[in-house]
Amino acid sequence: MQKTLLTKLSIIVGLCIVFSIGLTMISDIIYERQHYAESVIKEITQQHVNPQEVINPFIAIPTTITLACQSDATNTPNVKSKCEPSYSKIETIFASQTQAVQNLKVNTDTYKRGIYSATSYAGQLTFDQSYTLNETLANLDQVGTTVDNDVDKTQLAKTITHWNKAKLIIPVSDLRGVATLPTVTINHKSIAANYPQIPMIENLTYVEVDIPKDVLDQLINPTSQHNKDDLIATDSIDTYLNKSEVNSQLSNPKDNQALHIVIDLPLAGISNLTTVPTGQNFTLSMHSDWQTPNFIGKALPNTKSITAKGFDARWQNQYLTVANNQYLSQCLSTPNHQCTVISESTLNTDSQSYNPVSFEASRGLMTDSAAVAGSNQSVLLNSFGVSFASPKDVYLQTERAMKYALLLMLVSFGTFFLFEVLKSSRIHPIQYLLVGCALFVFYVLLLPLAEQIAFWQAYMVAASACVGLIGWYSYYVFGGFKRALIFTATLAGLYAAFFGILSTADLNLLLGAIFCFVILACVMVMTRKLDWYKVK
Repeated sequence: MQKTLLTKLSIIVGLCIVFSIGLTMISDIIYERQHYAESVIKEITQQHVNPQEVINPFIAIPTTITLACQSDATNTPNVKSKCEPSYSKIETIFASQTQAVQNLKVNTDTYKRGIYSATSYAGQLTFDQSYTLNETLANLDQVGTTVDNDVDKTQLAKTITHWNKAKLIIPVSDLRGVATLPTVTINHKSIAANYPQIPMIENLTYVEVDIPKDVLDQLINPTSQHNKDDLIATDSIDTYLNKSEVNSQLSNPKDNQALHIVIDLPLAGISNLTTVPTGQNFTLSMHSDWQTPNFIGKALPNTKSITAKGFDARWQNQYLTVANNQYLSQCLSTPNHQCTVISESTLNTDSQSYNPVSFEASRGLMTDSAAVAGSNQSVLLNSFGVSFASPKDVYLQTERAMKYALLLMLVSFGTFFLFEVLKSSRIHPIQYLLVGCALFVFYVLLLPLAEQIAFWQAYMVAASACVGLIGWYSYYVFGGFKRALIFTATLAGLYAAFFGILSTADLNLLLGAIFCFVILACVMVMTRKLDWYKVK
């Protein structure tokens, strides 16, 4: 008697092991399909547009530095002095205040490849900036030359500031997403933006705007005539802008004014949009019709509101802004452009491996061109933003559903076994096998259906098909409608319970544990008076 019972239990355990191996094969198919979907989306980004990263616009001024010449140690008049070659670098002027507004519309049907699609966005980015001129002059006053204490062996270095080449830089990681050039207004005067013909800043994609001459005159020196040909050569600190000139400008009310710049940038991208804050006071406001945003980057929004119509979010982080000012200005001032600004979106989409170096403000950068010759430094700026990836990932949801597959089979086989024990029904091992195959087919149907229709619809169709098939078959196995109805209702309740657990992503582990406890309690209550030694 007991030998027959043990044989039945051994068969059930063996079937569960076999179907577990089959579920592992389905898991491999899920991973394969997921990898293929990711490769298709990556192909879409390569052919159309990547996730975007936008750096807060700033003013860039190219300069040329001629280093000091050192005399030979012998001090012989016939020996020529040794001079380091001159090098170029970029001086940056950041906004004293920026109000950035991003208004985006998200679409999942713009870029499609068969059943796969990439979540795209398009909208308007507005930067309302102020540049305080007195602060600008004070900053540029530090661009002069340093004088060595040993005057006999060192000549003064020369700094040439190319004011006629000063540009407003609007960095965008993928310019394919800028279908039309932005509208730029400087002091209420509309200025045309251009794609750079010869980039001033290497390894950085951006749109540039020429600074008007009257604005340059204010930036250089409102009272000076040094900019006849828009070029200033500094042979010493006092030649360019000395402290008395700066103090006189600060005391003049008409020169203590702000440069006002408004930029309307149309932008399109895929999946993610991040913004790099720079300047002094940077605030970012974002509005979109996407209901399930995933906030990413080095800072979360200070305030956010998510409704069925979309979301609104606002960022302000002074620490990240100041750190970016240091990193970016130090990188661009590296001699001969030996530093690269790396985009976070490029790292996420490009297969090439980067090893970015984050500059620390306390350490600074070496300004000796010989010291950095041949080196390729890079900097990854701090950014924050949002990801528009859909949280309803069919592959992730299918994988979660499969975690309860073994429990579903154990409960189904256990119900069959209890009917056989309690109602003296005779069920052949082949019938166990066929019911197990029907349960296994549910997961085979679920994945391809979920790729075509909504996951809940795919789950309902696959579960209804399997429950209907097993319910019809159990009528002949149990030899009665009542037992078949009880088993079918139990199986349908299991599928409904599992779907409810899957739908609550935050509580699925807790609900799953409670469900397992309830199932075990039901089995123990139903078999509490059963004498297992008398079971035939």
